[in-house]
Amino acid sequence: MGTPLPTITVITVCRNAIDLIEKTIQSVLAQTYPNVEYILVDGASTDGTLSIIEKYAGQIARYVSEPDHGIYDAMNKGLSYATGEWVNFMNAGDTFAGTEVLSSVFCKSEGEEISSHIKVIGGHTHLLYPEKTEVLQAQGGSAVPYALPFCHQSSFVRRTLDGASAFQFNLKYRIAADYHLFYRIYQQYGAEAFCTVDSVIANYRMDGSTTFENLRKAKKEYLQITSSYTSPFWWKQCIKYILRRP
Repeated sequence: MGTPLPTITVITVCRNAIDLIEKTIQSVLAQTYPNVEYILVDGASTDGTLSIIEKYAGQIARYVSEPDHGIYDAMNKGLSYATGEWVNFMNAGDTFAGTEVLSSVFCKSEGEEISSHIKVIGGHTHLLYPEKTEVLQAQGGSAVPYALPFCHQSSFVRRTLDGASAFQFNLKYRIAADYHLFYRIYQQYGAEAFCTVDSVIANYRMDGSTTFENLRKAKKEYLQITSSYTSPFWWKQCIKYILRRP
């Protein structure tokens, strides 16, 4: 008998995403991989988003619609319902790059399974701008001290990193909690805990909403997270940030 295929939990969080949510739902439900648990967490939308989610209620493991304290709080809520071995977060408006994505990552040859020391699997991302598409190449675990190695839409994280409870995002970080998670994993398990696949996992919608101020806030959080990694690179980035402060 072959190795049982792991259950993959896909979590979508959204709020007032009536124009985006259905495309994301359809992308997840179209996956040919047989063991998918799909969870949607809606932040009490008022624009009809919930009515679209309810259209697919029979194909969704669980959905809730209630107020939250931001995107990472909603993601933590989704994690509290998850039962899969691996977790992916596919935000409203984003999609898997094709119907075979999960199968290509998790359908291994008979007797083959993903090593237990692998905690994160990541791949490339299509960045969808209004006028063009770019490919964001996934980086290996050795890149974690310097940058986010791949988008969370294009990654899969073991739900129980310590073999007990599901991981959680630190709500102290409003923008970079996903990077904080990867950095924690890097600090605890090393670069070898990250595995990259040479394929595009997700299509990530670039809507132009990222402002210069948000980029500055993100950089500040990145520096806070990496403060314990006092390499020459870190000191250089820290000094640059301080000098650019108004």
